[in-house]
Amino acid sequence: MQWELAARTPGLGGLRIAGVRCGAALRTNGRGLARWEGAAGDVQFASRAEAASPHGSLQILTVDITPHLSGAPGFSLRLEAALPAAQPFLLWRLIARNAGSEPITLEVLDLAVMEVGVHPGSAPAFFANGYQSWGFAGALQPGQRQPASGLGPFTRPLHLNLATPRPGPPGHFVSDMFGVVGGIAPGIGLVTGFISQREQFGHLTVKMPEGRAATRLRLTAQCDGVSLAPGEERPTDWAYLQFIVLDAANPWHDYVEAVARENGARVSAQTPVGWCSWYRYFDKVTEQDFASNLEAVALGRDRLPLEFVQLDDGYQTQVGDWFGTKPTFPSDLKTLTDRVRARGHTPGVWLAPFIVRADARLWRDHPDWLLRGPSGRPSNAGYGWYKWCYGLDPTHPGVREHTRRLIETAVRQWGFPYLKLDFLFAAALPGRRHDPRLTRAQAMRLALTDIREAAGEDTFVLGCGCPLGSAVGLVDGMRIGADVAPDWLPVLFSPRFSPLLRREREMPSTRNAIQNIITRAPLHRRWWLNDPDCLLARHDDTRLTEAEVRSLATVIGLSGGMFFVSDDLAHLSPARQRYLTPLLPVLEQSARAPGWLQATTPDLLILPLAGPAGHWLVAGLFNWRDAPADGAWTLAALGLDPHGEYWISDFWAGRWWQQNGAQPLTFKAMPAHSAHLVAVRRAGPAPGVVTSSFHFSQGTEITAWQASPEEVSLTLTLGRLAEGVLRLALPAAPAQAAADGQIVPVRGEGQGIYALDFTVNQSARVRLAFSPVSN
Repeated sequence: MQWELAARTPGLGGLRIAGVRCGAALRTNGRGLARWEGAAGDVQFASRAEAASPHGSLQILTVDITPHLSGAPGFSLRLEAALPAAQPFLLWRLIARNAGSEPITLEVLDLAVMEVGVHPGSAPAFFANGYQSWGFAGALQPGQRQPASGLGPFTRPLHLNLATPRPGPPGHFVSDMFGVVGGIAPGIGLVTGFISQREQFGHLTVKMPEGRAATRLRLTAQCDGVSLAPGEERPTDWAYLQFIVLDAANPWHDYVEAVARENGARVSAQTPVGWCSWYRYFDKVTEQDFASNLEAVALGRDRLPLEFVQLDDGYQTQVGDWFGTKPTFPSDLKTLTDRVRARGHTPGVWLAPFIVRADARLWRDHPDWLLRGPSGRPSNAGYGWYKWCYGLDPTHPGVREHTRRLIETAVRQWGFPYLKLDFLFAAALPGRRHDPRLTRAQAMRLALTDIREAAGEDTFVLGCGCPLGSAVGLVDGMRIGADVAPDWLPVLFSPRFSPLLRREREMPSTRNAIQNIITRAPLHRRWWLNDPDCLLARHDDTRLTEAEVRSLATVIGLSGGMFFVSDDLAHLSPARQRYLTPLLPVLEQSARAPGWLQATTPDLLILPLAGPAGHWLVAGLFNWRDAPADGAWTLAALGLDPHGEYWISDFWAGRWWQQNGAQPLTFKAMPAHSAHLVAVRRAGPAPGVVTSSFHFSQGTEITAWQASPEEVSLTLTLGRLAEGVLRLALPAAPAQAAADGQIVPVRGEGQGIYALDFTVNQSARVRLAFSPVSN
């Protein structure tokens, strides 16, 4: 059966894709694999109806399809195509039906097999999304190979959906849940995928070889070999298709919002900020380490107001054995949480409820709880902590009771209202399940639902190492990239092996973390709060250069996501604290990458801002090369009028200058992996703001502004204590300047710019008078 997809997107001229085929792969008892791909079969119109949905009113067209499969009598498909009345996209799904007398084993259902024409005047590209938190996400070009792990069973279960096909030769790509094809027409792309992963995990395979005039796509639901009993039906999740304008401010907006509506996304009003033990102490953390940093967090809260103090991996008896602690933690966890609260902070804890090390007591005591492959061997969850690890079966009643007891104990007995739940993918590994009727996606959703119900609505749940689609609506935050690390490239055993691991894009490293912080920014405050992982600012016990620390700080600040630090705060130098304090308060808005489909790792991030003192733009400009290089960006690329005059300020360097919009922003010999964080303002009539060193946004801290010929008054609101410099363009030198009634010096810097050095304690009221002030 062939059919046609069309989407109503304003301004795109009714683009259509014709000749779309459906498909299926299945087995019946005693027979081999049967495949069908819409080449033959009986098609009958069934009905047309209107239905309500989270996306508004839907017009649903139903078509019955009976494939000609001699080995599967009674197998049929129902296609439901839904067009929302008020949305510019198309939804559709398949429902597999068994009217025969024998069970049918479903392997996959193909919701679309199609070719998409590539316009000769456009550049084809594909945006691939990884399966879970650590999976690579980024743009790929036809001549490229998609990054793939070369470490086999050691890491593939840790990072990949093992049922998703592996990438092929150059131009052959795969993506989990959704993907974006560019080049259909100049500036036009196609986003397609699934809007939930409650029924099955799904993937998109793309063949985009160089020189081809068409791109071949296959959108597949993974049915995992579940049985379809006689008389039973099984639906897929809704598939999605939309033509999009690639250079729009938020080209994914409609898709991301559709997923959020479909799954009832949870978006917390407040973004957590805190300290985490992992990246300084790793699994060697002791109670004394935790206590000393709690004290440092409490003593430093005036300047670095961190609410959460989170204990990470290393306290528990073993990975899998959560109800006991190591000798290095002589106090029980309830005592630790009481100490955190007594110092005025909120405690958090790390747990990995579905993964177990081979030497854990749980592994020995409950072998029946493990997922197992066809041979009976436990399902491999990868090599971690220098041991093989395995996954628990979340459909087993014993595992479900154990998980609920663990979460309830952590929240209600130990007193942790913040849970970082890691290695969650282990619940969705391939294997035999206690309940064989559930797909891996259904089992994963069941596991996360059990966790949410046990934790309660008020507990903040952070997912990590988690399949993305299964978690929307159940977690409050989500790690969206690989673990950060005190290394730019992945390290295994020794840094000298790092060059050999360059292609490993999902292993812990600062480069890999930055990749997905940028590319998955559109998910923030739509599916959950994005967790970009921790900022590492220290100068010791790290192989990161200061330029790399600056890049990490810039990307995390511009992400608007959660903000955690993981240094020994009692010994962090003031020179490195400068990369922490200006990032608070968190902006909560995400910068966008204009070149998100032209480069695997975009080198430009822009964040338009507005406040009482006007409109401006903050940009991150990066050199991702492994050697120093010149960088140049036109103001037009930043979305600015090239005919204007602008004030430019370079935040980390503490420089400012005026520049014509026709000139590019140029930086000579940028160090490898370095960043410039600049604010760009239209130079207008004085008075006006030029720059501020109090906050990296260089202006959002100004919450009130009034100007007249006699005076300028403004309020800065930081929520912390800080010394800094405010630079203003003024019509003349002020006769007097004061902050909270205290006289502050005014320094003329030329070109009508005046600098004020003063202190903000939570907030400050600044007043500049242009005529003498009488006593």
